[in-house]
Amino acid sequence: MKKLISLISILIAGFSLAQSYQGKINKVSKNGLHQILLSPEVRSATQNNIDFLRIFDAKNNEVPYVIYEGKSNNSSFKNFTIISKTAVPNVATSVIISNENALNLDQLNLKIANTSVDKKYNISGSNDQKEWFGLVSDKIISDLNEAGKTSVERNFSFPLNNYKFLKFDFIDKNSLPINILEASLEENHSVNQSKTELQNFTQKIETDKKLKQTKITITFPNPQVIDGIGFDISAPSYYLRDARILINKTRVYKKSTENYVENISAFQLNSKSKNRFDIQSFFAKELTIEIDNLDNPALEIKTINLFQSPVSILTDLKSNENYTLKIDSTWSAPQYDLANSGIDFNQNYPVATISNLEKIEQSKSKEAEKTFWQTPLFMWICIVLAVAIIGYFAVGLVKDMNKENQ
Repeated sequence: MKKLISLISILIAGFSLAQSYQGKINKVSKNGLHQILLSPEVRSATQNNIDFLRIFDAKNNEVPYVIYEGKSNNSSFKNFTIISKTAVPNVATSVIISNENALNLDQLNLKIANTSVDKKYNISGSNDQKEWFGLVSDKIISDLNEAGKTSVERNFSFPLNNYKFLKFDFIDKNSLPINILEASLEENHSVNQSKTELQNFTQKIETDKKLKQTKITITFPNPQVIDGIGFDISAPSYYLRDARILINKTRVYKKSTENYVENISAFQLNSKSKNRFDIQSFFAKELTIEIDNLDNPALEIKTINLFQSPVSILTDLKSNENYTLKIDSTWSAPQYDLANSGIDFNQNYPVATISNLEKIEQSKSKEAEKTFWQTPLFMWICIVLAVAIIGYFAVGLVKDMNKENQ
């Protein structure tokens, strides 16, 4: 009976967590493809899952869209030579990248063949490939599988340096190696120019003298996608501090749920740099920044800026037509052929905008207007009860048959 009650509770919780939003696409002046920037509010409403998003015209017909990955005309990519790949079975794969011109670097993009494997990695630097110096330790890269493509590109951040060689050590203790295909850098990259600055969050700064740390807790009203962070530090004049971003997460372990803290990104705050960092993308309502002060005075932080990489969709709109954007967390990925229809993704398309995004309360939704016995929840409860009753009588029948045979 306890298991039955737990199952019903899970079903009820699953339906109660479903969320719906609705907004409108402002009218456009001409027919054709338009790009629509998904604002942080829209990204939050989709729970960072664009599969939940749909566009409908005035007749409630679904309008196809595709993720628009057009590159800025001001962006260019510099390729770096991978001079060696060395694998020690069941230990690690080392990838050495040449920075022969000793450029100042604090990030690199790696092109990685699709895989479902998660990897721990370390990054180090050297000027002679003999003596190596640590830059990043025990970081994790995951989500290395992109539908419709054979590879993914991921950005790796590290403290600013000008070593002539950078080495990425991917730990292979629990899995086979991953395949690193290319290394590149987006030139003229500026985190606060290419990314959307997030607003409307609170921050709490505390100094723990015992642990010799500054802890900054940042909280949003709703979870947000975060890809970059920047610090405006007024004092002291000279500093070099290790810092990291932590978030609270939950996981199922041995049939029970446990809470744990995940280290999202590690970096160094340096009085000689701009202290702007690209970080591994994450989706959270709250995050904690830890700064190691050691025996130094705490940093005087004027402002903290958080950034989000822009995501746009491309869709075919008609002039002066009314379109509605809807978000529903119960929907699965749509299957449109727009992506394979010969669209030129390098072209600049006119912009359409979204307005009046609002959450649809359960009481206003069509599902809520139905009586309880017309809902899928009632159907599932009936199925569970029927299975439980049949099981109960089956067990009783088996016991009676056993008694008769004795």
